[in-house]
Amino acid sequence: MTLSEQDWHIRLYIYQHFVEHTLPPTVVETAEHFDIGADECRTVYQRLHDHHALYLQPGTATIRMANPLSAVKTDYRVYIRGHWLYANCAWDSLGIPAMLGDDALIEARLPLSSDIVRYEIVNRELIAPPAYVHFPLPFARWYDDLVDT
Repeated sequence: MTLSEQDWHIRLYIYQHFVEHTLPPTVVETAEHFDIGADECRTVYQRLHDHHALYLQPGTATIRMANPLSAVKTDYRVYIRGHWLYANCAWDSLGIPAMLGDDALIEARLPLSSDIVRYEIVNRELIAPPAYVHFPLPFARWYDDLVDT
């Protein structure tokens, strides 16, 4: 089944809510916003998940990710528009300022040393110390285990 126009409107609302409130809306919040039933909203969330338009916590209707945004604290924090948002990975930490078209300060905790690395996006340019980012799996396999990829 393809996504409907309403599905896309709900997805946009999820992103707008996420950016404004630092967390995605619940099913109830979204259902109330669109004046639909919670069960219908759960079905939309599942459809969006099935189309990789967002990622739900397994077995729930709770949004875990709306790439590049994470609903849980991660090692990648992005300070943008006056508050911190969490990214799912180093790649997504750059995706948040790209998505919002805004400057950002980014803090990433290195997985091996736990050191904090800071970098910025200023006028759409990356300002960063020399570094490497390693992606252990090709993109085509990320959904095999999206949380740990």
